[in-house]
Amino acid sequence: MQDVSLASEFLHTVPPFNSLEWDELRTLASKLEAVYYPRGKSIFSSSSGAGLAVIRKGAVRLVDAESRFLDKRSEGGLFGHGIYFHGELKDYGAEAEEDCLIWHLAEAEFAKLRERNPLLSEYFSSHLKTRLSAAAQVQHSFTQMRDLQRRQPVTIDCNASIREAAKLMSDKNVSSVLVMRGPDLVGIVTDKDLRVRVLAADLESDTAIERVMTKEPTTLSADAGADAALLLMMRENYHHLPIVEGGKPLGLVTAGDILRSQSEHPLRLVRDIHKKKSVDELVVMSRRLPSLFERMVTLGRDVEQIGRMVTHITDAFTVRLLQFAEIEHGRPPMPYAWIAFGSQAREEQTARSDQDNGIILERKASDEEAEYFSKLAQFVCTGLDRLGYVYCPGEVMARNARWRVSLARWKRHFDNWIDEPDPKSVMHSSIFFDMRCVHGEAHLVEELLEYATTRARENRIFRRFMAANVLHHRPPLGFFRRFVQEDDGSHSEGLNLKHRGIVPITDLVRMRALEAGITEPNTFRRIELAVKAGMMNENDASSLRDALILINRIRLGYQAEQMSAGQDPGNFVPADELSPLMRRNLKAAFMLVVEAQNALALRYQVH
Repeated sequence: MQDVSLASEFLHTVPPFNSLEWDELRTLASKLEAVYYPRGKSIFSSSSGAGLAVIRKGAVRLVDAESRFLDKRSEGGLFGHGIYFHGELKDYGAEAEEDCLIWHLAEAEFAKLRERNPLLSEYFSSHLKTRLSAAAQVQHSFTQMRDLQRRQPVTIDCNASIREAAKLMSDKNVSSVLVMRGPDLVGIVTDKDLRVRVLAADLESDTAIERVMTKEPTTLSADAGADAALLLMMRENYHHLPIVEGGKPLGLVTAGDILRSQSEHPLRLVRDIHKKKSVDELVVMSRRLPSLFERMVTLGRDVEQIGRMVTHITDAFTVRLLQFAEIEHGRPPMPYAWIAFGSQAREEQTARSDQDNGIILERKASDEEAEYFSKLAQFVCTGLDRLGYVYCPGEVMARNARWRVSLARWKRHFDNWIDEPDPKSVMHSSIFFDMRCVHGEAHLVEELLEYATTRARENRIFRRFMAANVLHHRPPLGFFRRFVQEDDGSHSEGLNLKHRGIVPITDLVRMRALEAGITEPNTFRRIELAVKAGMMNENDASSLRDALILINRIRLGYQAEQMSAGQDPGNFVPADELSPLMRRNLKAAFMLVVEAQNALALRYQVH
């Protein structure tokens, strides 16, 4: 290599060499030999111990022993090392598809380079799935529960009296106390417990405290993050959480402890939402969402937690609107459940979400009752639209009378889709298998989900149609595994990471959930349960999870950048704005999704 500096600068843009120090890069560059190959010329075979090759200019075609196409590599691409093709390590040959300038590193020098740099050695010897997993498992700093501990836990023996517990809480100026039986945590008592379970119940103060404690309280590890605690508090409406280490109480945190550690947090917004008195006030609250979303992304929060937090905010807005509607139109004439579909049901919402919802009524409504729920649905759907959750283009909303019916009618909807499947109806019905109760009678939703999932599980013909629908959304990889960019009609060309990245994975996982009879809507949780049910093996499940995390992380990061620039967030990410390493990892994720789709097509004999 005559120009070591020029070669070093180029290698610095090529993964994994961009992780090397400059001295190491210059050493590597000095060992390279530049060779020109005209189009059609055979370069070498990987079985001959040819070392490593870096494509400086042109394109190279990789083929098997029968000259069948395996892959294509272009400028910055590497070959010569062991490569997995469709999950299998194969020998291959390299041919110049265009006139090429190739930089060669001899096998002996390649071995020395790997020996000096273990990370490079792992990169060149690892499977595609391993590299994707490493890319997905990026660790970010976060506040742990132990970081919020400011005092020793206040504890009391379970045989102590209510009076003793109240005095202890007063002396220590705390709102809760942990109840112990010897070294074991057995309960928790709060100020609210003393008001509701003692004073309101007119209980004697010398009664043992264990009579009024909350038994076996939910705990969190001291190593758990603040986000995990907040998600648990938001989901279960907890106000106090005992923190344990090695099975022993380390302390106790409240929602206030966490909120004080962060000036702006989803839980604070959720609590503020429930205090508002009008839709206009909620509209003002909704304007805080963009900055909050940006902050969650830029702080490096886990994509699964971001989805849950954004969804909990949507849920809070929905519940408050329902409460306003019931104040305006009176008490509901019968029990009902307000249900969410799609990404809200899965707790996987992002910055850009429309509304997909419906109502399950306990029984068939009279004309007067139907009019009540029509007004309630119109109030809530209109309110959500004002808050930025735009109307569903397909009218899958509670304000549409078709999706505001009795439990029995909802079951007939599923019967029609499952008993007489066709491509259009199956495509339409997929969204309804992602269902969750947001407000009202959860048992109505549980009964419907159990019914629909059981029916789908028992009908292979319907699931075959579902499998064909899953294959409708393919990752954006074209010939030679090049990215396929699209245009949504608004001049926003790029990779459609929602419909060609996220949707294929959620569709695949939904299929496995239906096969296993799983009613849980969240994709990450579905993957866990499918593994436990023996419907997915650990490796496939891990690969899909990693692919979902990686694609979502890129999508969320780009949406945060758009919002920071004052643009509307979208799902199209220009490939040329991604780093070479990010493009490589994204391509790996897409390839694994394609493998999973091909396995599904084979299982159900669809194409």
